[in-house]
Amino acid sequence: MLALVITLVIYTGVVNFYMLYGKWMVASFQLQTIAEQYDEMLSNDPTTPLPNGFNIQTFTDYDALPELLRDRYKPNDIDPGELYYLNTDKYAAQKDPDNPVFLVFPHILANGTQILLLQTYHAGDEDSVYFARLHKLALLSIPFALGVVAIFAYVLWLIGRRMTQPSENLQSWAKTLSPENLDQPVPDFGFTELNDVASELHQSLVRVDRFVTREREFLRQASHELRTPVTIVSGNVELLDKTPLNEIQVRLAARIKRANRNMQQLIETLLWLGREATPNGIHEKIDYPAFVREAIVDLAYLTDGKNLTCEFSADLESGEIKASPAALMIVVSNLIRNAFEHTPKGQVTVRLEANKLIVENNLMTCAGDCARDQGEGIGLHLVRRICERCNWHCDTTFLASGGMRATFTLADA
Repeated sequence: MLALVITLVIYTGVVNFYMLYGKWMVASFQLQTIAEQYDEMLSNDPTTPLPNGFNIQTFTDYDALPELLRDRYKPNDIDPGELYYLNTDKYAAQKDPDNPVFLVFPHILANGTQILLLQTYHAGDEDSVYFARLHKLALLSIPFALGVVAIFAYVLWLIGRRMTQPSENLQSWAKTLSPENLDQPVPDFGFTELNDVASELHQSLVRVDRFVTREREFLRQASHELRTPVTIVSGNVELLDKTPLNEIQVRLAARIKRANRNMQQLIETLLWLGREATPNGIHEKIDYPAFVREAIVDLAYLTDGKNLTCEFSADLESGEIKASPAALMIVVSNLIRNAFEHTPKGQVTVRLEANKLIVENNLMTCAGDCARDQGEGIGLHLVRRICERCNWHCDTTFLASGGMRATFTLADA
């Protein structure tokens, strides 16, 4: 549109210029035609009088021209076949509508003589019917330009509509894509480029749907295949507990039991993350302090054989919450498990402050400033995945002692 407006402004200026220049060309053409007609008539009749009439006079001698004209143009300045213009009002001492405007057209006849055709106007003739109509004709270029702008704008709107409608159709079609209609053919959007985009999008979604189907099938099978060996190990460890064992066997059985419980909880977490159902779809009222205390007790076996202590405290503002028990158990257990597993010697502090869970592990094996990224382990990665799905928050900060502080906040806490 900007280029169109600039083009039309230039075009309007050119049209006005040519309309003004056209007056000059018309005057020249008119006088030249009169001269050529006279030349032709003179060749047929030598007595043909010089063309005179209305505001046109013909002279055969330069000195017969009006004095005002001779003052501005000399004989050597006038060339045959060219129109000369003189507005004496511009050079007069006083502006006057009667000041003449001269148009001189020299012409060489067939017999070799020269005639001078003089057309005379006056400065006041600018208001005459002839010039008024010329001015109106010049002003017509403005509405003409506006009309062209309107036509071009309408055409551009049609072209834009023709161009954007297929894109809108592609967008609407893309929004309706789902696994249920991926088997339907891709529509024709009228442009090769849009059809290519639609084809690529459709193929990508087909690949994603196939991948999701394979993952769902894998999880369905893994849910059984992974649980079975863990259950078998759990059953055999319970049988070992009922069997007389020596001290070394007891320690080995305890290690197997701890590893099996870790594996069981990890499998539950992975399978839970793989489910498509909304994780926080079912909420229950939970006694938060008792819930955390129970998780610490369940994971206390991870402190066996370590010089590690654990302290738990809950303020008066902490109490009952409403959340998904499965999701909350996985988060709380993984945070506490991560602290126990990454503390060979030291203290783990678990606090509930206004239902905000804070887990810290302070290492006694570090001298000086040990704040560094020691690796978070799979536990915290799983916690973050769950927090993203449940709209919870978990922030971690490395401590100068070499440990870490994890702050877990529920969405409604």
